[in-house]
Amino acid sequence: MKTVYFKTFGCRTNFYDTQAMIASLGEWRAAHSEGEADAIVVNSCSVTNNADATVRAFVGRMRREKPKTKILFTGCGASRLGKKLLDNRVIDGVFGHSEKTNVDRFLSADLPFERLGDLERIDDIIINNFAGKIRAFIKIQEGCDFSCGYCVIPQVRGRSRSLSKTTILEQIKILADNGFEEFVLTGTNAGGYGRERGENIADLIAQIGKILGVRRVRLGSIEPIQIDDELLDICSAPFMAKHLHIALQHTSDQVLTAMNRRNRVESDRVLLDKIAKLGFAIGSDYIVGFPNESDEIFSEALDNLRLLPLTHIHIFPFSPREGAEAAKIKHNINGAVINERRKALQELIMQKRRDFYAKNRSPLSILIEKNNSGLDQFFTRATVKSDRKLSGWIETKRYTIGETGAIICEI
Repeated sequence: MKTVYFKTFGCRTNFYDTQAMIASLGEWRAAHSEGEADAIVVNSCSVTNNADATVRAFVGRMRREKPKTKILFTGCGASRLGKKLLDNRVIDGVFGHSEKTNVDRFLSADLPFERLGDLERIDDIIINNFAGKIRAFIKIQEGCDFSCGYCVIPQVRGRSRSLSKTTILEQIKILADNGFEEFVLTGTNAGGYGRERGENIADLIAQIGKILGVRRVRLGSIEPIQIDDELLDICSAPFMAKHLHIALQHTSDQVLTAMNRRNRVESDRVLLDKIAKLGFAIGSDYIVGFPNESDEIFSEALDNLRLLPLTHIHIFPFSPREGAEAAKIKHNINGAVINERRKALQELIMQKRRDFYAKNRSPLSILIEKNNSGLDQFFTRATVKSDRKLSGWIETKRYTIGETGAIICEI
């Protein structure tokens, strides 16, 4: 049987999509590395210029090192990079999001080919396993109806559409029966789940919590305006992780307006204070170096950030994306300045994380992944000191948090 290696870049949704492709294999078998594979499928990310560059570097290296290996290209970069890579013979075929369940047929197809499909399909395939993973990513939604000025993802993922509740619940039940106990709900804009048919994510989570075997549920990134009292009530349930990732993107109203964002600093502060009082750790995405982010604006943004109870942050340097509105604005922030600002943001949030753990002495519940390390309920990496090789769940009150924000536990 011929083998195929799947190389996945980017977000949790992409990792789910890769598992959907693996579940769709018939005549081919998934390989553990590119070295042993007859073909390579690259599931690309295109959220930033750096993401594009990383993907291009990988396929270029694979073409040089394995010139006779079939290389197929999919994911968010398919429509943006695929044709050029195909024309330059770096890849042998490209297919879009709606075509990924046809991967087995594409692997045996005549080359070259281009099958981008459409941006309307929604998955209905059921996945039985997540190879090499201790937790399962569950895609509940696809696409986005927002129009943030820096982003091209709606162009490559389409408008918001949701998987059926029946499919999601069946998917989780099968995975729970197969031994998975932690589930991460993900999507392009997961908070918009079900809106097009009068449903909501809070009710979905409540139904998931009733499934036998589900021990912990994490909610992926969500927009501030999508968080209401009903959602906060269900997020306080015992089976929910005590962490929310809320996409603020910035803490200056001037920049948020320029980004065409729907959130504002004061309403964000009120919301996050409310969530923090419920005992949650809170993470966010943050774009630094957006055009016209002057020293004065960044100083104001940093002061505003000091008032927010954030514990985790994912910082993106601004990346002008062809096709996005912000690409029309002159990119006028020096790279060295961006790095300095990134460092200031990281140091501030790291201190806030240490303060959070100093005040919140709850026992940690850690699902071990490998090397006696895993994520606790607050979404922080924790390593357990032990002479034994650990697995499963670890509960402990004995831990310290270091300068880097990582946790060392004893049992």
